[in-house]
Amino acid sequence: MSYPTCTKALICYIEAHIMDGQLPYDELEKQIGFSWAHIRDLFRKSTGYPLVRYVQMRKIKSSAIQLINTDKTILEIACEYGFTNPETYTRAFHKVTGMTPSEFRRRRPVVAKEELCTGVYGIGILPQKERRSDIVMEKNVYRNNESTILYGVPKAAYGTYGGSTPYPICLKACSEYLGEDLDYYFTMVSSGAAFRLTWNNTMWDLSNVDIYHTFEESNDVYRLAAEALGREFFFLGREKNTTKEEFMSFIKEHIDEGYPCIALGIIGPPEACIITGYRKNGEELLGWNFFQHDPEFSASVEFDESGYFVCNDWWENTDTQAVMCMGAVKGKSLSTEEIIANAVKALSGRIDTSYSKGLMAYDAWKKALKEEKDYAVGENYSLLFEKMLCQSDAMSCLKDGRSCAASYFKELAKNDRKYLLIGEQFSRVAQTIEEMQQLYGSDMDEMLKKLADPSVRNKTCELIELAARADKMALELLSDN
Repeated sequence: MSYPTCTKALICYIEAHIMDGQLPYDELEKQIGFSWAHIRDLFRKSTGYPLVRYVQMRKIKSSAIQLINTDKTILEIACEYGFTNPETYTRAFHKVTGMTPSEFRRRRPVVAKEELCTGVYGIGILPQKERRSDIVMEKNVYRNNESTILYGVPKAAYGTYGGSTPYPICLKACSEYLGEDLDYYFTMVSSGAAFRLTWNNTMWDLSNVDIYHTFEESNDVYRLAAEALGREFFFLGREKNTTKEEFMSFIKEHIDEGYPCIALGIIGPPEACIITGYRKNGEELLGWNFFQHDPEFSASVEFDESGYFVCNDWWENTDTQAVMCMGAVKGKSLSTEEIIANAVKALSGRIDTSYSKGLMAYDAWKKALKEEKDYAVGENYSLLFEKMLCQSDAMSCLKDGRSCAASYFKELAKNDRKYLLIGEQFSRVAQTIEEMQQLYGSDMDEMLKKLADPSVRNKTCELIELAARADKMALELLSDN
């Protein structure tokens, strides 16, 4: 192993084990192939840092993203990064940043991706967000990386940030990595996903919940959230003639600059996931995927020490449908008025091919529940399984979306009380849907029986009508702004 390769391997190992305690000397000697004394000497000559001090500095910088983006206590964060007590952590933190953890949390500096060496990125503390004009493009012109890994990208999974919508969860995680200090509800609202509701008039359709139905142009929902932050947005869809090489080139270009990509598919269904790196010149991808531990889809998936999935057959998955990237800050972000205008578009009732969207979706949903012949299944409740999945998706979609919309408008109401009533209407929708979820419970066998029960479906329709009225009132108020 050459000296530069050895140093890069050490840096990768440190980032992958950043939350561990002391470095395992024996393990490093095995992996690197040199003695511990030689590894320390080599690292200092290559980087200018004593290895132990470098590790502590990386722990401090990596922990900073938790101070900015979570409500965890300083003690919890200190323990997660292997510090024996908060006093030791505070002293080390002050030595690296010039601030105590409490001061850092209060001042909220930019915590974002930082290039540690060629092909390796981690979390750093920066003077400002990176703009396209700040990037020295020449640094990438002569790169021919076999691999580039972005360490420290927050994990994206169902329930992360309290959300259940994959794309906004991925967007929030990528935004944190790029130094954006924003709430999950903002990614939901700015993309338009918080206001969506779709129902296929011809069948019980599991794609009802997919966010690409939000607007008439399916890619708008992906683009808008990036524009809301004033950032670049790049998109590559998988068309009939699109090649794997085009996908790999897109991914490598952006990952090499330190920008995570969001893809649809890679492992399992065409839901959003995060690509955090590549190896083997792009043949092998790493990242976070909502289905990476699902036995139905993960038979060929391996795992990196960092927790990232490692996937080699991502192109063979025909549900790998697109890859996109939110890039550097480029200019003005979307205004509140523009975000509201997009909310009006998403909420407005209309028919788009076989789909009822916005307010019209409520009537289509009720109609599907009232088709009594579809529920004459006797004791064979398994026939209701797909319908129950659609019902659950619709409830989750509405509760997640309208809760985020309520949070957004209640935040706006702190400066302008005209938004308060809008927030209250969206809260009413979320509360109504929560009541609907309680009606069905969480045990699937019981849920199926209840869906077969006409009285439960009639109650469901009554709750749908209540939610629709609150959404209609919110739309009227939004349209008047």
